[in-house]
Amino acid sequence: MVHERIRSLRKERRLTQSMLAEKVGVSPQVVSNWERSYTSPDLEDLTKIAHALHTTADYLLGLSDEQEDEMREIKQLLETKGYTKPVFFDKKAWFGIQPEDIKQIDNYFRFLLQQKNIS
Repeated sequence: MVHERIRSLRKERRLTQSMLAEKVGVSPQVVSNWERSYTSPDLEDLTKIAHALHTTADYLLGLSDEQEDEMREIKQLLETKGYTKPVFFDKKAWFGIQPEDIKQIDNYFRFLLQQKNIS
């Protein structure tokens, strides 16, 4: 599964094996071997592959079907705007929240987006 997902995402992202190899810090032959399932990436390379392909290691390993690493992208966007630790990324802050609270938060966020004409 890993080899299929690496190849598929690389092609979707319009990267050659050489381009992916450069981003990961390996040779194009290594990428070719991964994609043909001759070898498997080690954990360090798997992390680099996920980052280079804007996905998660869970997706590459078949543990998730969520292809995009949306949370990382959102965190990076917020950091560029000066928000290093917004409360909605604080796991402990979410432990006491009830389902109806989450619905209210979602509705409010949608309202704000509509006000900005972003939705």
